Amino acid sequence: MNYKNIKYFPSNKHFHLTKTGLDNLRVQLNNLRKEQTAICKRILNMDIKDREDFISSTDAGRRLEVIESEVYKVSNILQHADVLAIQKQHFNVELGSTVFLESDFHKVKYTLVNSVEADPSANKISEDSPLGRALLGKKEHSTIQVASPRGKMFLYKILAVK
Repeated sequence: MNYKNIKYFPSNKHFHLTKTGLDNLRVQLNNLRKEQTAICKRILNMDIKDREDFISSTDAGRRLEVIESEVYKVSNILQHADVLAIQKQHFNVELGSTVFLESDFHKVKYTLVNSVEADPSANKISEDSPLGRALLGKKEHSTIQVASPRGKMFLYKILAVK
């Protein structure tokens, strides 16, 4: 999940996530809260002088700030998340679709997801990426052109949409 790269979540923004993505965020939020609780309990079990020294001389205070920020972000995503209804048959590429592509160089399979779930190493690409934007709404056997950030053009044929 790359939600860490998103700095601000407007309260009215909706996130369309897969069920797996939603479940992963719930687990992540639970783990963050457990870590936050463990650090707070450790601090509360110290006397006042040790507590001040511990917070100022360790990364505990900074880690608590990071956790707090991440809890806010993940909570906000979960509060405004809609689970994608996965259809049995896809005729057009849409969020949640798995797309099989062919280029001059290779064949590849991508799943189109929200930027929160995007993970290129797992072949999950964001709908906001250049390739994701080019794929949205296209049909099987269509051909698309995508420009790289450096301006190089790539041609892809959509072999299948699942």
